[in-house]
Amino acid sequence: MKKIVNYICAPRLRVDSVSKNFNDKNILNNVSFSLYPGEVLCLLGASGCGKTSLLRIIAGLDKYFNGNILINEEIISSNSIYIPPDRRPISMLFQDYALFPHMTVEENIKYGLKELRKDQKTFKVNKIIDDLGLTDHKGKYPHELSGGEQQRVALARATAPEPIILLMDEPFNGLDRSLREYVREETISVLRNSEAAVIAVTHDPEEAMIMGDRIALMRDGQIVQVGTNEEMIFNPIDKYTVNTFSNVNAYKSKVDAKKVMTPVGEFDVSNLKEGDNVEVLIRDVAFNIINATEKNSYIVKQIDFTGEKSRILLTPNDSNDIIKIVIPGKSQIKPDDKIGLSVDNRYVHVFN
Repeated sequence: MKKIVNYICAPRLRVDSVSKNFNDKNILNNVSFSLYPGEVLCLLGASGCGKTSLLRIIAGLDKYFNGNILINEEIISSNSIYIPPDRRPISMLFQDYALFPHMTVEENIKYGLKELRKDQKTFKVNKIIDDLGLTDHKGKYPHELSGGEQQRVALARATAPEPIILLMDEPFNGLDRSLREYVREETISVLRNSEAAVIAVTHDPEEAMIMGDRIALMRDGQIVQVGTNEEMIFNPIDKYTVNTFSNVNAYKSKVDAKKVMTPVGEFDVSNLKEGDNVEVLIRDVAFNIINATEKNSYIVKQIDFTGEKSRILLTPNDSNDIIKIVIPGKSQIKPDDKIGLSVDNRYVHVFN
């Protein structure tokens, strides 16, 4: 279950107009957003869009940029101010875990607890090890652990100092699917029980929606949109956002009498000008199968059952347009069947 985040209070972290150039290439371009206490914000985007560069700037590993980084409304990085990483209340969980190979599990977790007495360190580390199911591995070295176990140790080391901000760079990227899902759920549970505000970098939209209280979608060094799952799905700011979270049916159309016509029917667009050329994007999850009628009839061309859902290709009776739909579970329809469609307008988006 996701936390209830207080977005009225002052942000824990504020990224203010951050830009970075390298070899005349714009790596980050005027990036701004806020992270609130206890929030998990997923930074989502394709490889090379600037996610890791932004994380390094926040952590203090890169001090050459324009803009401001603030924690609790105090500047920790700018053109004139720089607080080094070891003086920031931030922990970072790296993609490759970055465990010390010459240290045991217990020693790795203890590493960030320099200010505690020996007995306090031992008590705290033993509790963390027990909570994460690592008791049988506390004396082992990283090379003796599985990928999932290494990830848990890295998470334990990152959260042991009780940072107010935790940065996670593709933390599940090296795990196979079944282990990835298990470790991700375990990680989410740990994060929900901590007080840390978290930025988790991922290139996987589904993972972002599972983990995040909000998502910050990046493209080419810029923030495209920041919002909850519902805002990303039902109120996308542009075509890129729509395509990031869904497979879509895309159709060219023109506004006529405040409506646009597509192969699956017409839709109201009262906010657009008469005669505007537009693109209509309809998510493949927008459809329900109903009985065919004379004016609502489509021929089934292909069905692919993936175990959790059925992907179906259709064509209208009167054209060669392709329509892609997805329905839960295994469909009972067969190729060459004729079906009707109803459309949930919340999944229809029109852009000019």
